Amino acid sequence: MVLHVAKSSFSNEVEHISFPAEAEKVRYAVFGVEEFGGWAPAHIVGGDGAAKIPASYIERDALFSEEGAQKLNQLAGLVDTMDLDAQKVFAGALMVEHARCLDDVLRVAGSLDSYELFPGIKTDEELGHFLVDTGPITGKFVFAEETKPYLDYAKIGAKQRKLLNGAHTEQGFVKHREVAQTQKESDRPAFALTLASPTGACRLNLPAPDDELERAKRALGLDDLGGAAIQDVEIGYPWAHLLPTDAVTLEDANVLAECVQGMTGEELRVFGAVLEVEEPRSFHEAGTIAMDLTDYELTTSDEREYAIAALGYAGAGDEILEILDGFTDFEALGRSEMEADGVRETSFGSVRRLSAPWPQQEPEMDQQMH
Repeated sequence: MVLHVAKSSFSNEVEHISFPAEAEKVRYAVFGVEEFGGWAPAHIVGGDGAAKIPASYIERDALFSEEGAQKLNQLAGLVDTMDLDAQKVFAGALMVEHARCLDDVLRVAGSLDSYELFPGIKTDEELGHFLVDTGPITGKFVFAEETKPYLDYAKIGAKQRKLLNGAHTEQGFVKHREVAQTQKESDRPAFALTLASPTGACRLNLPAPDDELERAKRALGLDDLGGAAIQDVEIGYPWAHLLPTDAVTLEDANVLAECVQGMTGEELRVFGAVLEVEEPRSFHEAGTIAMDLTDYELTTSDEREYAIAALGYAGAGDEILEILDGFTDFEALGRSEMEADGVRETSFGSVRRLSAPWPQQEPEMDQQMH
């Protein structure tokens, strides 16, 4: 990203500052422009290629501070990877958000996927025609054919533009993208990491696809996200406290989040129960449990019910169970079977491991004394 700095847009003395750059070098370059031919304040007056788009939004003060230089370096990582289509969306999104400063520009540049561009629509009237023409598909703005010649398309377009908080640009109509989520997905609790580097921080929702990982690299100014510090771990599931947040890597967290995303409500309970028993020491161990979740199942905590179920697995039908009833201590049998199967009580319910029963728990010291 190359920004043009001069005393005015008509000045012949223009400094072309390439980012990423060190703060001291940026300040030195700006001072040189300001001192040339008598002192006057210098400003960002333009840029090369995609850098032209944010140039007018970046405040002068950003050129003189360490923090400002870091943010400009972060912006460079985002701007330099924008293709022509992304640049068009970027320009329109800055108008939609009424950007005023470098922080606004960074926020928009880091979330371009949240916006969409309709290149053939540049006026309210054109937007109105588009809405009516696509009415049979969207189910909105449906009018009888004979009424269409009398419609005020500009008024329809203007009203919808305001509702959508959109903006007309030279490239077309830009608005926030409507994200279609299923109820199941939208109700999912948070699973995110906040990554940090010397140039800034970014929140990454997990599991993250490759394009989001690449965007995070650019935002943090890193070639490899393995070099980012994990500043915060946000997990909204009821078993989150059972995960060791002092032993987290992005790779392990992403694998675990992908496993969790595919779990049913019942499987999430099983996972919580197993975490409580296994007490994993890292996200990697927790991910291994998640991938082997079919090796575990929740079971009843009622000893009588457990005994009857065990006899049923052994082949005892209803007639045999009726005969045994009254002559069998089902509670004692249930306790014995539960111990043999390694059933463990947890706050998520009773759980057992199918491949190899958990070893019998040693009684607590105070229980041994009584």
